[in-house]
Amino acid sequence: MSKKKVNFYDTTLRDGVQSLWAMFFKYGMHVAVIDEMDKAGYNFIELPVNAMNGKMQVRFLKENPWDYAHLFGERIKKTKKSQVLMECLDLLDYGEPRSIVRLYYQLAFRATGATRFFYMINTRNELDRHCPWVVPMGREMGLEFEPCLCYYPSPRTTDEYYAGVTKRLVEEYKADAIWLKDAGGLLTVERIKTLLPAIQKEAKGVPITLHTHGMSTNQGRVVVEAMALGVDGVHTCIPPLASGSSHVSIYNAMHNAKVLGLEHNITDVEALEEVERRLNRIAKEESLPAGVPLEYDHGVYSHQIPGGVISNLREQLGQLGIGDKLDEVLDEVVQIIADMGDPIMITPASQFIVSQAAINVATGERYKEILDSIIETALGVWGWEDAGVPWMDPNVKDRFLSHPNAKILKEQYEKKKEVMASEGDLKKLRSGYGMTNASDEDFMLYHIMKGDTEIKQIVKPYKSYSTGREPLVQLLKKLSKDHDISRLQMQKGKNFFEFRQK
Repeated sequence: MSKKKVNFYDTTLRDGVQSLWAMFFKYGMHVAVIDEMDKAGYNFIELPVNAMNGKMQVRFLKENPWDYAHLFGERIKKTKKSQVLMECLDLLDYGEPRSIVRLYYQLAFRATGATRFFYMINTRNELDRHCPWVVPMGREMGLEFEPCLCYYPSPRTTDEYYAGVTKRLVEEYKADAIWLKDAGGLLTVERIKTLLPAIQKEAKGVPITLHTHGMSTNQGRVVVEAMALGVDGVHTCIPPLASGSSHVSIYNAMHNAKVLGLEHNITDVEALEEVERRLNRIAKEESLPAGVPLEYDHGVYSHQIPGGVISNLREQLGQLGIGDKLDEVLDEVVQIIADMGDPIMITPASQFIVSQAAINVATGERYKEILDSIIETALGVWGWEDAGVPWMDPNVKDRFLSHPNAKILKEQYEKKKEVMASEGDLKKLRSGYGMTNASDEDFMLYHIMKGDTEIKQIVKPYKSYSTGREPLVQLLKKLSKDHDISRLQMQKGKNFFEFRQK
């Protein structure tokens, strides 16, 4: 009789980077590690390919996101299926016609060779809002559908609630697999013991994968309990992009699977260790942090900030010169969650609430300045029940909706709904940009960036990063820093090399 098996998925390049390095991971870094990652035996490698990442790569890294997509398509060959995180509509720009959304994902999946798309069932993507056309769109591209069932604790999100959503995903949308996505790391052992069986019952054999962060420090125990309960897969990261607010280390997950008597899919541990060495070298070169297990902080169950948001929050508070106000911002987040009816704290609601909390702290007065996105939330732009709209504090909601921008935003939303329901005219849009003869990828990047101002700042060739297998390069770098050595000669056979510096 064969042992039961758990499959490990990798999210180092996407969620590990987002959780610990504030999305700082350049093209050359991917080149340095992707071949070794492909050898390990993962069922899936999650890729950082969506419009939001594309904006970040152009704006902050000065690189072309399509180069990333093609790199993954060309280099990931052994992994069973590479995958793209498919966020819809608003990660391009809320209010896009369907032809734009369809073209973007056709290009993304074609470039990467991905075979499965993810879709987060949460505040903005409730089942009746976008799934009726998004899921068929993915099916038309020949893709498997893996919805992300987003966990968050609230009086409304009972086991029965999640079982009901699972039933609809399986029966109405024929999900090929399901993520149980715990972005805030808020699952406990006690809750997973009842929640996972409730979901498994309604999944009726559809594979379920656990995606949980380390914010509460319960992550390791939750993963073990889920594996014991028969979860089909677990998302992991490779150190130094594991632990902390990121995901469980692949090494820890493999160890605990062995203790439980489970087989797994990882076949080349040496490849993982080589990736780890290279990532540590990159971290040192760029002064990036290594993930370490956190001390228990009960506050995470109050502010519920996802692991992929907290690193960006720290970074941005520092840029604003109020890095010392983090605790105040976290307290403010708790109050805003209560004001807004306990919305699910996941993209985009988590970013909206965290940003509003930072503004409240910076101005010294709650809601002195109100973000348009917060007003839009009260209007129902970003969902309804999971967005907390019916349960918002009436006085706070009235304050949002009486803001001078509320009427304008409502009118804009009504127009955007019409656009989103339309097919749109790509030829007309291309012509308006003066890009009739441009490639689809160039056209789409121009559209995402709203012009070519930032695109023109892309600089090539991109910076390369050492794999540790270029000894001469490493030697020269070290010699250039040692001014006591002015000359070095090396010879091997007929090959002669001389190094000099003044």
